[in-house]
Amino acid sequence: MPKSVQHSHSATKLVDHIRELRRRLLISILALTLAGVVVYAFYGPLLNFLRSPLGSPLFYSTPSGSFSFVMKICFMGALAIAIPVIIFNLIMFIRPAFSQPIPVRRVVTTSLMSALLAFAGAAFGFYYIIPGALRFFAGFQVSGLNALISADSYLGFVTNVIITFVIVFQIPLLIGFIDRIKPLRPRMLLSSEKWVIIGSLVISVLVPFAFDLITTLLIALPIIVLYNLSIVIVAIQHAHANHRAKALQPRLDLSAMPDSTLSLEVLSFEDLIGQQPEVEHAQPVFQTPVVSSTRPSKQTSMDIRSPKVRPAAITPPEWVHRVHDPIPLDPRARLVSF
Repeated sequence: MPKSVQHSHSATKLVDHIRELRRRLLISILALTLAGVVVYAFYGPLLNFLRSPLGSPLFYSTPSGSFSFVMKICFMGALAIAIPVIIFNLIMFIRPAFSQPIPVRRVVTTSLMSALLAFAGAAFGFYYIIPGALRFFAGFQVSGLNALISADSYLGFVTNVIITFVIVFQIPLLIGFIDRIKPLRPRMLLSSEKWVIIGSLVISVLVPFAFDLITTLLIALPIIVLYNLSIVIVAIQHAHANHRAKALQPRLDLSAMPDSTLSLEVLSFEDLIGQQPEVEHAQPVFQTPVVSSTRPSKQTSMDIRSPKVRPAAITPPEWVHRVHDPIPLDPRARLVSF
């Protein structure tokens, strides 16, 4: 292919990718905007819900503090509502890069499962991690110091916790998706579990909102449980794949065979021999060659058809037996060896 044609083809593919990326981004932004409008109509109850673990009023120190806080709440709520649409468009954009085509139905299922796992992670972080961390921090209050928590600081704390567990709860979906692209062995995943445990403990220590032992264990526990759940999901996927492969294998249908087909289970070798005619009554097809001093006549035709009866045993001529007779030597002959 000429270089100009290759360059034109590459430029066309790049333009198509950019056009597809722009379309997916517009759909995601439109979904976020519509969800943000819906959340803005209910930002009051949502603010009380987010403030419930703290149990105290929030303050802001800038003139635009209230506006920015409401906008952040609307963005968080819109992101939670539109996350299935965002994941769907993300997978649809990267789908042509895979060697095996991914059906749209599977993409929809993956997006819904990712959204459910994200909501489960956000609920776990909000109902278990945030109250425990706030109780731990409240236990270190000193007399003479009063807490004056700003709205931005509290919202940043809540956002960090929720985003952390939204990502953590995507582990089963991520490992299952990798297994679809490149099959993973469950034994290999089981052998790597000790490193997952160590890594989960390291992550739980490094996050900025876990300083007590209980919160640290609560952060590490979901990672270990979700990793083992991922191993079960991979094993189930492999079992389904093996079942489909066996179902696609062709099977030998004996009932569809014609009646003339021989069955080794019915006819034995003795039965086949018994169906042949007697040897002494059969006429041999191939005659024993006869040695003659005269030149043999030219053969006009040859019967190459398979014999209908078993040929008789071929008897060698008499000169074959005479080969083994001793050869007389002249008494004057001498044997010389080198």
